[in-house]
Amino acid sequence: MYRKILFCADLYASSDYAFAAALDLAERSEAELIILHVLESRHRYSGHVITEDGETWAGPEVIEKLKKKLREYYLIRIEREDPRNVRVEVRAGIPWVEICRFARKEKVDLIVLGPYTIHDAKAPLDLEKPHLGQNAQEVSLRAPCQVSIVTSPKQRLALEKVEEHVRAKKRKRKMT
Repeated sequence: MYRKILFCADLYASSDYAFAAALDLAERSEAELIILHVLESRHRYSGHVITEDGETWAGPEVIEKLKKKLREYYLIRIEREDPRNVRVEVRAGIPWVEICRFARKEKVDLIVLGPYTIHDAKAPLDLEKPHLGQNAQEVSLRAPCQVSIVTSPKQRLALEKVEEHVRAKKRKRKMT
């Protein structure tokens, strides 16, 4: 079915469900699973990446340290699957641009990613904004292959509860 599956990692637990889906598809298809993380950078060639502390230089040691962290995080989640069919890659740049560029260069058959990144699970969800993050939107529009945007049941339930709460507030306002 697939030869190469690209999973877009954001290093947040909110994408674990998407990883499980990508891993399952890779196992069923006997495909190579590529885990890609893009260090966000305002300019691809600047060498600067955005971190929690501000900007830092994305030298080879930073890239290797991140690759090691990604391997540790994701490879321990692999039970029976053959880790030889799993590759970890790190790029710097605008995430959706680098994801599409990487998929094109590697001739990827399928891109799997989460709908958005939850930086703070306790922060309220702004329903005025789209429910799909910018990277998921842009990748789904511009990818050279199929794209699967995987939402966890918990994300869907949380979103449904918030939407239900907003509708209840609107009904209450109309009554008064």
